[in-house]
Amino acid sequence: MIASKLLRRATAAGLIGGVVVVYLALVGMVEKFEVRHLVGDWLNLGKLMLALAPLLAGYLVTRPRVRGGRLVQPSPGPSTMAGLISGVLTGGLAALGVAFVQLFPDGAVRNIFVAVSPTLLSIMTFGKSLPVGALLLVAAGALLGALGATYRTLPERLRHPLSVGLATTFLFALLQRIIPQLLFYLNLDSTWLYSTSFGGLTPIGAVVVLVVATGLPALWAARGPRIRERVAQLPPARRRALNLSRLLLLALVLALLPRLIGSTLSQVLGQIGVFLLMGLGLNIVVGYAGLLDLGYVAFFATGAYLTALFTGAHLVTSLGAVASPGFVLHLNFYAAVPLVILVAAFIGLLIGAPVLRLRGDYLAIVTLGFGEIARVLVASSWLQKFTGGPQGLRDITDAHIGGVGFRDPQPFYYLVLAFCALAIFVSARLADSRVGRAWSAMREDELAAEAMGVSTVRYKLLAFAMGAAVGCLSGTLFAVQIGSLTPDSFTIFVSITALAVVVLGGMGSIRGVLVGTMLLIGLPGLLDEFEEYRLLVYGAALIAVMILRPQGLIPNVRRMRELQEEEVAQDQWLKEEVPAATVAGGGGGS
Repeated sequence: MIASKLLRRATAAGLIGGVVVVYLALVGMVEKFEVRHLVGDWLNLGKLMLALAPLLAGYLVTRPRVRGGRLVQPSPGPSTMAGLISGVLTGGLAALGVAFVQLFPDGAVRNIFVAVSPTLLSIMTFGKSLPVGALLLVAAGALLGALGATYRTLPERLRHPLSVGLATTFLFALLQRIIPQLLFYLNLDSTWLYSTSFGGLTPIGAVVVLVVATGLPALWAARGPRIRERVAQLPPARRRALNLSRLLLLALVLALLPRLIGSTLSQVLGQIGVFLLMGLGLNIVVGYAGLLDLGYVAFFATGAYLTALFTGAHLVTSLGAVASPGFVLHLNFYAAVPLVILVAAFIGLLIGAPVLRLRGDYLAIVTLGFGEIARVLVASSWLQKFTGGPQGLRDITDAHIGGVGFRDPQPFYYLVLAFCALAIFVSARLADSRVGRAWSAMREDELAAEAMGVSTVRYKLLAFAMGAAVGCLSGTLFAVQIGSLTPDSFTIFVSITALAVVVLGGMGSIRGVLVGTMLLIGLPGLLDEFEEYRLLVYGAALIAVMILRPQGLIPNVRRMRELQEEEVAQDQWLKEEVPAATVAGGGGGS
């Protein structure tokens, strides 16, 4: 038997899953992503999207609950049944959507939803007639829902390695443009791993990747503690040498990467580096200090325009003539960068000062306003003689060293790599410093931190200044990469993207920001199908992370503990206060 609470959760998850399937089909994502084969010719990205809805519905139904301060896993039997019910509802709602479309004359629904086509209906019904296709949808939904619920009830020692294996296999399938090229440069055969006809993994290659990627985490879980213990017992000099060798190996791989993947993919890596810098700067403000900033594009624009003005850029007048801005310095790029950092830090202080007493949503709204003010200012006629107005600035330096410029994708990658390494070093040192500990105390409880002697005003201003100083470097590199600037490059979408990178990867985690940037910036750059649905993918990714893993993909350990403590406290409050309020309300009514 299924408890009524579990049945309600299964019903809600199934209905939401069905709505998601219908929505993805109506906006055209299912048909558009059919062309991206993942494994052979039988599994593509469109089919995977359809399968994920019932899988996640079943998975979410069986989320563990906090009882008595600890996580309690649901029992397998009722959980599998609840997942089956949610899958049936997901498949049934999708089948109803297909039947509803076919009730209308040809082209009637397409007048409203242009993505509805005979090809889409054939995909949704598996190429069968409507009754058979509807039954297959319900059956597949039930099977996948039960599978998702069963997967959630697996022990952690089995679920974690299998999750890593599935994610790695999916990543290998998506990177079908990069990995075969790397293997070719290394004189290795890739035909057994990737299909030459469809582009995705071969069935044998997918099995090999899944087995290896699942086995390695399982082996590390068994042997890892012993290895870490042996490494900890090494003399300090040996440990330093080991860490140095790992860094040198990583530096060698990163140095050789653009030579192996070519200029097109190097351009994607350069874009990843620009947003990584922005994410690292925002991570100081949001992740370390806990200040929600939605106007971070202001610092991005500050770095870009200051770099242009300090290095001798030109503007185009209303008559089409090229002229110098009202204020311009003709500095070398590397002499201008420290000045850009100082001015950006000062602007960060100016923006942070008026919002010292704000927190949460109010702080987000005000900083959002500052971001829009920055965009309006650079486009206004008031600053046109400095910023060029709507026409912007041109002839920005390429940061050359000798005869080598950095505007081409491969040289630009090395410039970005150097700036990112510097930003990561600064962020890591800040996190482990006295300032970082003060930010953590302020983020956890501002009143308690102030009572313990932490100057919250000082450290808030310092967070805004340091975040602006690191984040402006992304604008500096953006100006070098593009060579010209217009206000259209500095919209609110930039701030949302930077925040999405930090939240997805894990607030307060440098590795998390790196992973979030690679997923949100790198994958859309490699997959042409994502470009049209970029905002939709960002929103879906954030919603999924907030539900499945609110601490982010690679969270900061301290931040993860904070979220767990908040969840335990919330459940305890609901357990104690809600029944008391119910009793009080009932007593008053009698």
